[in-house]
Amino acid sequence: MADVNVHDFRILDRILAETDPNAGDVVYLGARGNVAYPFLVIRRLTGPGGVYIDALEIIDADGKTLGNWERQFELDGESKPRVIDSELRDVRFPAPGTYSLQYSIFDDIVATFSFQVLQQESPTEGIVPGPLDAALSKSTIAWLSFAEPLERDPQRPAAPVKVPRYEAHTEWPIWYGYEDGRVYVLVGPGEQQVPGLTEAASVHLIARSKEKRSEVADVECTVETLPKDARWDEIARDLLVGRRLNLKDGDAAVNRWKKECEIVVLTPLPPAAPVEDMAVVTG
Repeated sequence: MADVNVHDFRILDRILAETDPNAGDVVYLGARGNVAYPFLVIRRLTGPGGVYIDALEIIDADGKTLGNWERQFELDGESKPRVIDSELRDVRFPAPGTYSLQYSIFDDIVATFSFQVLQQESPTEGIVPGPLDAALSKSTIAWLSFAEPLERDPQRPAAPVKVPRYEAHTEWPIWYGYEDGRVYVLVGPGEQQVPGLTEAASVHLIARSKEKRSEVADVECTVETLPKDARWDEIARDLLVGRRLNLKDGDAAVNRWKKECEIVVLTPLPPAAPVEDMAVVTG
């Protein structure tokens, strides 16, 4: 077994790791059903200098493995502790409850850590960066993508991307309503169509600057179909009626929409943290 010492081990929400480092070992499911918000596995290690491979294996109460992630890293000697962060995204949990994370180095089990999975929103859910918030507030059109984001030119990483820049059957232009960090998209008969959106766990939202006509962000969002209650009526009336072009029936459209359409709520997720030498083995 590798002579590596684990001095600290944390499992916590991606943003809470930055804003509240003393937060408990908790993962949030929120409105995503059984797909967790991004979370970090943080360990502080010391050991002889060299290259190591560790593994994170998430196990449910019945002993079933839900996923296994490997990471290669280096240590510079026993007197130089190193903090290793691994961000896990789109991890599916069958239900809220207590789960275990088995930590191994070179296939030798070092320790097993328990953590809680809660069926509630992340405390940081709905917080978006200023430029994205401004773009979504000022514009009325965005794009949804079920494909991976386009790669930027490494020689010109800040170069604007031409818009519209969507591909047929993978990216879709939408009109939307926006409030408090959430994007509301009306879909259904007689309205815009985005095949697969209501069934998706996540989708990429491509926002642009209305003034510069260039891309501001390509951000992953959670997807939730809004329940048809009083809140549904409020969102439809206050956020969507005024943004729907050429709406012949005005406020009466709310009743028609409620019978025939769905409102999909998109909540931007924090950008992925840079991770080196990370591999998903199973999941």
